[in-house]
Amino acid sequence: MVGAHNGNISNTDALKTWLAERGHRVVSDNDGEMITHVVEEFYAEALAGPGPGSAGAVPEAAVRLVEAARKADAKGEGSYAAAFCDPKVPGVVAVKSGSSLYAGLGTDAFGEFVVVSSDLTSVLSKTRMLIPLAEGEGLWFTERTYAVFPLAGPLAFSTPRPRRSKLNVRDTGLRAPFRYFMDQEIASSPENLEGILRYYFTNPATEGLFHAFEERLDLGKALLAKVGALHEAADESALVAAFRRLREDPVHQELSAWVRPHLATLAPAEPVSDERALLADLLRLEPGAGEDLALYDHLVVWKKQRRVTRHLQDLVHAIRTATGRVFLVASGTSHHASLVAAYFFNNLSGIGVFPVNPGTFRSMYLNTLAPGDLLIGITQSGETKDLVDIFQDVQARIPSLRRIALVNNENSRIPQELVEFYLPILCGPEIAVAATKSFLNQIAVLYVIAASFSMTERKIAAKLKAAADLVTRTLETCGPAVEEAARRLHLEPSLHILGTGLIGLAREGALKIREVVLNHAEGYDAAEFKHGPNTILGKNTLFSIGDLAGLLEGYEAKRDGRPFNGGMAALRTWPELVEAHFSNYPLLFVCPSDERDVRITISQIHTHKIRGADILLIAEKNPELAMAVAGRPSGQDRYWSQYLEVPASSDANLFVFAASIILQRLAFRMSVLKMEYLDELKVVDHGVHPDSPKNVSKSITVD
Repeated sequence: MVGAHNGNISNTDALKTWLAERGHRVVSDNDGEMITHVVEEFYAEALAGPGPGSAGAVPEAAVRLVEAARKADAKGEGSYAAAFCDPKVPGVVAVKSGSSLYAGLGTDAFGEFVVVSSDLTSVLSKTRMLIPLAEGEGLWFTERTYAVFPLAGPLAFSTPRPRRSKLNVRDTGLRAPFRYFMDQEIASSPENLEGILRYYFTNPATEGLFHAFEERLDLGKALLAKVGALHEAADESALVAAFRRLREDPVHQELSAWVRPHLATLAPAEPVSDERALLADLLRLEPGAGEDLALYDHLVVWKKQRRVTRHLQDLVHAIRTATGRVFLVASGTSHHASLVAAYFFNNLSGIGVFPVNPGTFRSMYLNTLAPGDLLIGITQSGETKDLVDIFQDVQARIPSLRRIALVNNENSRIPQELVEFYLPILCGPEIAVAATKSFLNQIAVLYVIAASFSMTERKIAAKLKAAADLVTRTLETCGPAVEEAARRLHLEPSLHILGTGLIGLAREGALKIREVVLNHAEGYDAAEFKHGPNTILGKNTLFSIGDLAGLLEGYEAKRDGRPFNGGMAALRTWPELVEAHFSNYPLLFVCPSDERDVRITISQIHTHKIRGADILLIAEKNPELAMAVAGRPSGQDRYWSQYLEVPASSDANLFVFAASIILQRLAFRMSVLKMEYLDELKVVDHGVHPDSPKNVSKSITVD
């Protein structure tokens, strides 16, 4: 038996005992090994019993393995995806049991294939044709055939038609001149913010066209359904044939004639809708069909925009009329976005919200929920196990409590199964494990929601456009300063990021450094740092690899050719070896332009640098802040400081966008520099990488 597994089997200890009693030699406590052994146990039973017979294209031996996987799923407890095979049996059996699993059908230089993965982008790197697979289903497949079956209930096989993914290589591939996905995704942030402007706000340029679509709503919906059916084409020749038939369809011709005066006023453009991959393929195959493809592109944008704007209004109304508390529940980076959202709500809406992670929500609020409360989940993947559990528990306890989500993967479990409706984050697939562009789009959507209580749609759109421009200018102008800071910090074993009023941003910046640099970093509210964490300042016992090298050099000079007499003995003999390597502790402040925040930050800088801190500051231009940062404390000859000046916005809320992109770029450059340093030292398996650092994954599907 061979098994592959992703997720969590919660009753592994009981299963291990059960398996041992049946003669299995289980060598670890790994839940992947456990579920594979359980399949093996039931498969052995099936082999000893009467034959079930074949089921269409599924041979008898494979049916036995399918039945074993179904029984194993009933025996195991948890949320997981897995695949199993017996090398003597045709095909592989895969199951989707509470965790993400994607399947694709394609061809390459070696012939036909079927591929499964718990990560969508890895499937899309091989093929765009996806096999529909729902929660609680399994898949038996060979290189060219497949059959879907339920994990529970009567066994039956079906062969759903594969569908073309709406994503393309541009969405999932690395493009020149980028060498790392993290870098590419940070750079794409301004473009992604434009996507929010496209779908969350009406556009005067397309207003007439979209009004014409509304006047013929029946035709628009009918044509969209026919465009969607093009995804079922098995290959490019079938796609072209289906498209040509569609252009002759009366529905297409009637709507095209109806909106042609409006469509003619719009300049030709690259497809931007969710169907851009399909439309780009069709434009390549049928270069003369540009006008019809532009019609489809605008039609898809219109449909999504009308849904998004309606749901935005619904969410604002739900928050305004909630008689209880408004909870923003999220994990990791999404939780930090919720903390930033609370900052926006406090500044713009006059409404207090409760940003909590799932563990805090469960331990502090779950038993106190009332029907008038509102639950808003924030997630990039839409599959985060912690958040899935919260939605399920709340639904079971108080079915009438409203549940809404902000999500990037719109086809995932949370938006499709667990909420009343959702708002899309619209940043496209994110390949690097550390979230960057999704964080920017999350805080952008949350800004739009908070601002909806105090601004007109036109003013909010103008503010968001200013945020996108601010991010662009930050990326264009702050590169050298970020590089200088990264070279200074990438080997520091620890640092603190202190946000003045921006605890969410400070924690997110620290998380990025911990994730991709593997240095210790913590995010604090600036004023809170003095209540205990400031003991790290001055002499501390944290030393870097560079300090170790200096210590060895100093020791060699001291012993002057004498035999080695032990590390501790040497340090006791020459205590100055350690004394020489104490250094100031780096503090990175993030300060908005608000006058009170500036005053607090100046006070904190002075408080900490005299106690042995090096100071870095992310802020807009401010002479008083610059003086506070640059001033060298008396007797602190080794004091080092840097002012990372971001382009001016004169808006504390928009400053968040510029500071976010600076922190992301800083973490990225620190990661690359440290990775290259450790590679040069030939440190094996150090795990530092900006795209795929050790011990973390893109979608957390375990408890």
